Amino acid sequence: MAPSAAGALSDVLARLIGKKVADTLRGTVIVEDKPGASGAIGSTYVMRALPDGYTILLANGASHGALTALSKTPAYDPITDFVPIARVGETQLALVASDKLPVKNAQEFLTYARTHPGKLSFGSFGHGSAGHLFGEIMKKRNGIDMVHVPFKSEADAVQAILAGQIELAMLVSAKPYVDQGQVKLIGTTSPDANEAYPSWPTLTSQGVEGFSQARGFQAFLAPVGTPQIVIDKLANAISKAVADPEVRRQLLNLGVTPATETPKDFPALYRALVEQWRSIVRESGISTD
Repeated sequence: MAPSAAGALSDVLARLIGKKVADTLRGTVIVEDKPGASGAIGSTYVMRALPDGYTILLANGASHGALTALSKTPAYDPITDFVPIARVGETQLALVASDKLPVKNAQEFLTYARTHPGKLSFGSFGHGSAGHLFGEIMKKRNGIDMVHVPFKSEADAVQAILAGQIELAMLVSAKPYVDQGQVKLIGTTSPDANEAYPSWPTLTSQGVEGFSQARGFQAFLAPVGTPQIVIDKLANAISKAVADPEVRRQLLNLGVTPATETPKDFPALYRALVEQWRSIVRESGISTD
């Protein structure tokens, strides 16, 4: 189950990994998309499914990190309602700017923002999205004042930049827009150099505060109660798929740094990632209630 629309990153990753897993298990993997509510609809569906290993979820930092911390009454708990299977990899966002904004790097952006308080606007793919969270933390940590403008999709945010409606945006799939020269890259949210974009500068490396823990993730989870023998079988098949050279190449092309931990090490990492996102939500001050 991919808790996103067809063609979105989660859907693409689920199909890419699912094909290899099917080959390993000598079976059939069907990818079903259930978008909506920032991943909550698909996630809730899987939580309520029979814990037999036949229905699993490709979760991410939004659906199982930020979303459940944004509300006092979340639809599910990312730790107690799901069992971690294996991680696909790490994702990141990029801060991009309009060509009309007279800045070339992060320090020039900070200087401009500080001398034009309240005049800049940044777009994200929704209230409470990772882009919104990171933008609010960046404002707090670096003493800048910008206006957040939520959009339904990244494509809508890019169109708003091109139309001159906003000056900046936080995007997950920034590569095609940067490569085509539609927007200027300011920096990525990854805490350190990222294998998927080795030549892209991070915001942290340019002296921007607030991104020491900004790690996105894509990971497979099962409903709580799924037998460990089933979890182990799925985890080994998924890890094998992620390590496949061709799959690895495609993941990097999608902007996903492939996971390298063993299945036995993933549960502890998953709990740490969820707590990281809870911390990010607390610092941002954002709520959906």
